[in-house]
Amino acid sequence: MDKLLTEKQVTEIVGFKRTKLYQMIKKGEFPSPKKYGRANKWFESDIEDWLKKEKEELHKDDGIFTEIGKFFDDLLS
Repeated sequence: MDKLLTEKQVTEIVGFKRTKLYQMIKKGEFPSPKKYGRANKWFESDIEDWLKKEKEELHKDDGIFTEIGKFFDDLLS
């Protein structure tokens, strides 16, 4: 069952301050919260999916630089 996370929990999980979190939401770079009364809540699975996607993007970028590095190593050898 999916848990609802508070703003405080989300900022602790992702390591961003509140301001950065809402800037990213505004740009469409982070999942939007759901409103429950006056409180903003996130589904835990949305945050987990975002973290997984960010990790994959990080490794994908590393792969590009690794390939470029290998090309230049081969070229200079």
